Amino acid sequence: MSLKPDLDVTLVSGARPALLETTLKSFSALLFKNFELQTCFVNIDPFEGGPDEVATCEAICRRVFNNVVARTPEKPHFTRAVKWLWSQPRSAWCFHLEDDWMLEREVTSEEFKAAHERRVAQITLMTREKNWGYRSRFHYEPSRLVVLGRDFGKSVNKKRPIFTTSPSFVRREFALRCSELMDETLDPEKQLNYLNPALNSFTSKFRNRFIGKRREYVARDIGRQHRDERGITKTVEDGSSVWVKPEQS
Repeated sequence: MSLKPDLDVTLVSGARPALLETTLKSFSALLFKNFELQTCFVNIDPFEGGPDEVATCEAICRRVFNNVVARTPEKPHFTRAVKWLWSQPRSAWCFHLEDDWMLEREVTSEEFKAAHERRVAQITLMTREKNWGYRSRFHYEPSRLVVLGRDFGKSVNKKRPIFTTSPSFVRREFALRCSELMDETLDPEKQLNYLNPALNSFTSKFRNRFIGKRREYVARDIGRQHRDERGITKTVEDGSSVWVKPEQS
């Protein structure tokens, strides 16, 4: 019997084979090998590519994972992708990933198991983008510590845990309920924390624990450089993230 924890993978991908292959190579070498992988659920949106690139991305996934369930919608929609993916896991925990990350070091199953503290529903890899300057090993809303009108400096609001769609382990029951409560018109990460009252009420009962700590970045975003090189920008319209590609001349 394997001593490795069972793990499903939920994967958001664009039609970007080179980027996806780089990401999966990194996570296969430094994280996936330490777990007993069950099923990869992948949503491949026709973003930055067409049917040929979508098919290539699915083929890449099938080379990496023994069991793959692929969704290939006709139009890209990030929130629908996350909502569908988080409704799929069968293992007690899944690992949620997008196609534009790389690991900076190995992530072990021992680290994963050690993070199983009370009320922990998500275990997130520390990244530079989180800008985390606090000692807490849990991700909370940044705040200020004020006592009798005196400001004692930065603190965290423990009544408002923060959750993410960045690389992270997610407890199955938590993911399923979040999927049920997600509003398709809102950015998935923003509504996990602020924009969706019903969802916020549910997530506030749980905690998100880091693997890594401030200034120890476990994963690196490689999508920003990729988008910058292609002139793709991100905007938020009515609570939903929109990617804007430059017009072809």
